[in-house]
Amino acid sequence: MKNTTVHEVKNLSQLRDVATAFKSSLKPGAVIYLAGDLGAGKTTFTQNLLAACGVKEHVKSPTYNLYETYQGSDLGFVHMDLYRLTDPEELYFLGIEDLIDGQQVLLVEWPDKGAGVMPKADWMLLFEAQNLNRTLTITSEK
Repeated sequence: MKNTTVHEVKNLSQLRDVATAFKSSLKPGAVIYLAGDLGAGKTTFTQNLLAACGVKEHVKSPTYNLYETYQGSDLGFVHMDLYRLTDPEELYFLGIEDLIDGQQVLLVEWPDKGAGVMPKADWMLLFEAQNLNRTLTITSEK
């Protein structure tokens, strides 16, 4: 059954609070899609979520190498950014099957670029920004 919550995010502190609260939804093997325009907050949310999960290293946008892996206190993470992907089939060359091991949490920015290859999402996070107003809609897909 789908469940949706909408968060009005007025500043970075509120985004951090939403990311920290979302941490309780994570399970090994979870697939989380992060959708929204450039600069809408996808990577910033991911940085805050991984920090809340005990990742100590700097979390950066994996735009150029398409993915980064991180280890938190209890969970491993694969953070993907498919913005530069030209064909979803390229994911097979990256070893997508090895990254989706049912143990690590998969966070995917620009998931539409991997359509047909990426696993179905457990969570869809939609980031919308208009001027200084930002909205984050979180939908459970299962």
